[in-house]
Amino acid sequence: MTSSYFGRESALGQGKWALWLVGALILLGLGRHALDIFAGVIPGNDDMMRLQQIRDLLNGQDWFDVDQSRFLNPEGGNMHWSRLPDLFVAAVILLTSPLIGEAQAEALGMSLWPPFLLGVTMAALVVIMRRLGIQLAGQVAALALLGFGLSAAIYNFWPGRIDHHNLVVTLTMIGTAAALSMTMSVRSGILVAGCLVAMLSVAIESLPYAGALVLAMGLFWIVRGHTEAPRLAAFGAALIGFACLFYIADAPGFSSRRMVCDAYGTSHFAGLVGGGALLAFIGVFGGGLDTWQKRAGAGIAAGLVTLALVYTVQPDCLGDPYAEVSDQARVAWLEAVGEAKSIGRVWAEEPADAVWKFGFILAALIATGLMIRSAPAGQQAPRAVFGLLMLLSAAATVWQIRGTTFSHVFGVVAAGWALGLLAETWWQKRGPGPMLALFAGVICLTPMSWNVLGQQLAPPVALDPETGEPKKAYNTICRDKEAYAELADMEPLNLFTSIDVSTTVLVRTPHSVFAGPYHRNVQAIENATDVFLGPTEAARDKILAMGATHMLYCRGLNETARYARLAPDGFAAEMEADRVPGWLTAVDGKSETDGVVRLYAIVSDAEAE
Repeated sequence: MTSSYFGRESALGQGKWALWLVGALILLGLGRHALDIFAGVIPGNDDMMRLQQIRDLLNGQDWFDVDQSRFLNPEGGNMHWSRLPDLFVAAVILLTSPLIGEAQAEALGMSLWPPFLLGVTMAALVVIMRRLGIQLAGQVAALALLGFGLSAAIYNFWPGRIDHHNLVVTLTMIGTAAALSMTMSVRSGILVAGCLVAMLSVAIESLPYAGALVLAMGLFWIVRGHTEAPRLAAFGAALIGFACLFYIADAPGFSSRRMVCDAYGTSHFAGLVGGGALLAFIGVFGGGLDTWQKRAGAGIAAGLVTLALVYTVQPDCLGDPYAEVSDQARVAWLEAVGEAKSIGRVWAEEPADAVWKFGFILAALIATGLMIRSAPAGQQAPRAVFGLLMLLSAAATVWQIRGTTFSHVFGVVAAGWALGLLAETWWQKRGPGPMLALFAGVICLTPMSWNVLGQQLAPPVALDPETGEPKKAYNTICRDKEAYAELADMEPLNLFTSIDVSTTVLVRTPHSVFAGPYHRNVQAIENATDVFLGPTEAARDKILAMGATHMLYCRGLNETARYARLAPDGFAAEMEADRVPGWLTAVDGKSETDGVVRLYAIVSDAEAE
């Protein structure tokens, strides 16, 4: 059958070339941002930390050891990251460093990895949409919304974004595409299992989607019956195999350090192995479950047994993931972490951002409901499974804004379906009515529309009085590569600095720091915030007690400005007001302080005398 946008011959398109064209244009558009990476720009803290982890690996750090040795904090630089996202960039650096130098090789690896993942993600989305019965016009629209429609998800695929969020999204989409396989092949069951366990190993934030994929495989078996049994059995067996593989082969390996809840730990391993065994057993020996009610009962029983097993191994994994974060660290640091904000906090602090992200999610949820309601024969179960994933991603985003990466990716699928249907209606009926409906659909289902609406609620952008251009954010200035050029040439120092600058210090200099923006370093974060929020006269002794010899400070950073608001009489407030205490001596020869990275020596009482 000849492909067309609307499932029949039309003048608007004759094939799949449009998908390739849109995908290629998106990747080319992202490619221009690689110039920033080659100029030394690294997007965020986690991207810097990932690069440093890769450097440590290439410099001989053990595969199973992802702790940061230059975090001189009470927790010993304890980290919980996977090694899987390191592999691609590390391979590019190893292969190209002899040809173009280490710095350029790093930039090349950081520039290639995110767009590569985006290409795979777009391919998986096309497969998902075909298996949901979405016409070609809807597929093209979905990719366009993702890449050109200002979807919030696209930013995690920009060159330089090497943390791990994009990899988890890619694995989720591949797993979803496999779960929706219409052939119900054993191979698709194995692929779902592999993606599911890899997702959990990379980041535990994928747990809701991993659970949804397990539920999807169970629902297909309940609805379709014995024809799904071989795939369910293969899925369960593969869960056991992949659970063991990643438990042993990925950091931190088979050890007591797996008794954690914020990463792929022993409780998750037990759930995967136990649940996988139950699913395999049901798939092989469940032939007598000849009604959907019996299959549903067996599935629910297997789920309850698996949850009981997880709870038995480590009960606290079903509680608050930030339970160990102290009240001070929670107020001074965690509540300011952008990706951890709830919908209420985003609305209170950044209403324009809330309208953009959640407005599109709401529109996509409505489109998802209509897509499920209008499902033709044979599509009810696949579309219901997709609806479950869309609903879960929306709920996760309400809890923490980081869920936008998933909800906006799922959202463009539903939006694409709706736009494809409206376009088909217009093409068949013509006239002003269908055209206006299509126009209204484009407006309501494009993230950019919600962004424009949200901007009406935001204050105007501050302009530089000298240039008339928007002011460069201090958070960007305080991370500029040039600002650390002199520091990079110094002998290693122990620097006390703000939490959000610490990863920049690690990547751009040989120096060590005392706190980083990671929840496992709670005591370190509390120590740092205690200094900044406390009185100036007590700050020196606290800093010296840590073992610091120097202090690095960039006035105007969002973090330190927040400390100043929380404690108007504290040390950070004094520094933000440019009232530098006498026990800090500038050693960089600079006179400016506003938005400038400054290095100070800490003068002890003995030296002052």
